[in-house]
Amino acid sequence: MPVSLDFNNLFSQMLTAAKTSFNKKWPKIKDLATSSVKTLAQNVVDIEQMRIAGTITEEQARLKLDLQKNAFKTVLLTEEGIGLLVVESALNAMLGIIKDTVNTAIGFALI
Repeated sequence: MPVSLDFNNLFSQMLTAAKTSFNKKWPKIKDLATSSVKTLAQNVVDIEQMRIAGTITEEQARLKLDLQKNAFKTVLLTEEGIGLLVVESALNAMLGIIKDTVNTAIGFALI
């Protein structure tokens, strides 16, 4: 594969997008959101490594990512005052910013 994903770079880009999306709510959810973003970023890197090793199919990779996206939403929705549209918007912004890099590294349209 031509590109190898760098966790720190992905995490940084995703965290910046999350901060921007959550805007004024960020201080209230910073710790929880940071942890959730870190988990999501690590899972994307893990998917790439499993793809390189040949231990995950495209379908399994998509399912794994979907599970992580749902986990992100579930965790953030536990915070009072954070609605589904806000969480969805943040998730879309985070994944949108890393989409091209991830899809190129993995070799198929995961995001």
